[in-house]
Amino acid sequence: VITSRGFVRDQGKGGEDEWMSTVTDAEAAVSRSTNPAPLSRWAWRRLWPLFVVIVVYLLIGAAAYWWMLPGISDHSFGINPDFTQAMWFMDWVPHAISHGQNPLFSNAIYVPTGVNLMESTASPLLGLCTAPFALVASPVMRANLLLISALPISATAAFIVLRRWQVWGPAAALGGLLYGFSPYMVGQGVEYASLAFLPLPPFIALTVASILQNRGSPRRLGVQLGLLITAQYLISPEVLAVVVVLTIAAVMFVGIHDPGDAFERARTAARPVGIAFVVAAVLLAYPMWMMLAGPQHFTGPAWGITNPYHNDLLGFVVPGPLQRTSLGMHAIGSSLDSVIGPTAGGYIGIPLLTLAGIFAWRSRRNLRTQVAVILMLCALLLSLGPYLAVNGRLTHIPLPFLVLDHVPLFDSILPFRISFAIDACFAAVIAFGLDDIHGRPGRSLEDGVHRSRWHREPPIGIMGVILIVLVATWLPQWPLRPLAAQAVDLPPAIRAAIPARDPVALSYPYATIYDMQPMAWQANDGFGFRLLGGYGFHPDSDGGPSLAPSLMGPPGLQTFLAAQDGADPYGPPLRIGPELIASARLALSRYDVQVVIVDRSERGSAPVITLFQEALGPPNLSVGQFSLWTGWPGSKRTGQSPGK
Repeated sequence: VITSRGFVRDQGKGGEDEWMSTVTDAEAAVSRSTNPAPLSRWAWRRLWPLFVVIVVYLLIGAAAYWWMLPGISDHSFGINPDFTQAMWFMDWVPHAISHGQNPLFSNAIYVPTGVNLMESTASPLLGLCTAPFALVASPVMRANLLLISALPISATAAFIVLRRWQVWGPAAALGGLLYGFSPYMVGQGVEYASLAFLPLPPFIALTVASILQNRGSPRRLGVQLGLLITAQYLISPEVLAVVVVLTIAAVMFVGIHDPGDAFERARTAARPVGIAFVVAAVLLAYPMWMMLAGPQHFTGPAWGITNPYHNDLLGFVVPGPLQRTSLGMHAIGSSLDSVIGPTAGGYIGIPLLTLAGIFAWRSRRNLRTQVAVILMLCALLLSLGPYLAVNGRLTHIPLPFLVLDHVPLFDSILPFRISFAIDACFAAVIAFGLDDIHGRPGRSLEDGVHRSRWHREPPIGIMGVILIVLVATWLPQWPLRPLAAQAVDLPPAIRAAIPARDPVALSYPYATIYDMQPMAWQANDGFGFRLLGGYGFHPDSDGGPSLAPSLMGPPGLQTFLAAQDGADPYGPPLRIGPELIASARLALSRYDVQVVIVDRSERGSAPVITLFQEALGPPNLSVGQFSLWTGWPGSKRTGQSPGK
């Protein structure tokens, strides 16, 4: 446990810190022996604060999506196309397991090559966790529920860890709130649920602290750390990489701060760390092989050093597009509107920066606050990327992230996603500062041990400080809600008309990074068809990473469909004529396409309808905004030669 006096150096040395670490057990024993109330009543008295905090977190999380809940089963709550990709990734896992297929590789998109899911932002563990609900909830509903619960669950984890670190209850609750509902969490909550589902980093920090203090069984701590590392990797390797970097920084700082005990601390930590390494290596052997050498893997970093996904220096004080209150700062960062996306989440705000600075100065002699401040500064610098950007303009000033950009497995970190660690450290500084202001209660004359720090009546002043901190730090970060939900389902008549046995389907909009709707239809249809196109990292012709579907042969049909939808990686739009019609027929035959689905509500759909009518004849079925072709002359279903 990290106390206000710092790390406990040796469990066997005694002293106040060791005595305080046993307060909870001693208090519980005395309370049970002196209080005639039943054990259940005592347990409820101890657990009701946790219950209340969790309920409050859940209510806050649900409030953001309240107006969209009626469409929870068929409308996506995420406003970013990446949310649809994340939903698809999660739903593939239960489908693959139930059909005896590989949950880490899919041939449902990118026909005919398939896609290696470990090379993208797939979250197989989240897919596995939602698998029990696959029989009663649609993929969209499961993804929406995970999105709604990700922030409250993350906040609860931070609250529990802070309480384990003996932080005063209200301060821990506020710290959990700042962590679980930070601008980063809100931004990722409209994009990737896996990047907003962050209950494990606080528990990893708790386990590492226990190992450094030699508190607990080395075997248990090692297995616990190994399982946490494995679970976080299977949720988000990128988040795990950030946690590893900051853990190394924390250990180095503690070693420099107290060099006399560095050797002893390293000796006692060697066994649990070794056990954790073995556990993680065994459990992650196959996923790591899939990523490094499996089918359809690519070489090199997913994002180059010039990627735009980094924080801007002014972005820490200028609210992003999802913040409801600007505090008059938008005028200062006038050039940020075009570069700060809604999912960046680097905003901290002047109120939080000011209060964190005050609390850090007041508690500057406490090791726990020192560690939190050092990690906060490290995360802040790394989140700026390889070169400093100010008000939307990239300078040539190099930053520490340049080092990570040349380290294998760490070179694919998107710098702005390190913002979750910044928010975690700010939450810790605020919680530790409030805990120090509240002070440690004295001994009780009745039982000889500390009274519960949660139940002890706090002075009015400290509650006023908490209220000020809450208003000044969290309310200005409250997001712009409600967001608009998007329908993602095919009509039942269209789904029923799709042939059996996983036929290859071509869709409009063409499935690319620019439009994810076809993958949502596919997931909601129980992967009843395979798609030409898709969205996920796969190797290009040179073996490097690519997000665009491979070039079809002949390319005319693919170029036409992508251009009509506004995507131009394949060239300018083509005019409909005999050459394009012949090219479309040849492509459909070569890739064994048996189903064509066109959403007539999409822009550019009228020429697409014309092309397929010329090439295949009238659609077999038109329902609502959808038209479907299947069983045309030349398709595998009919066995006839191509139509003229």
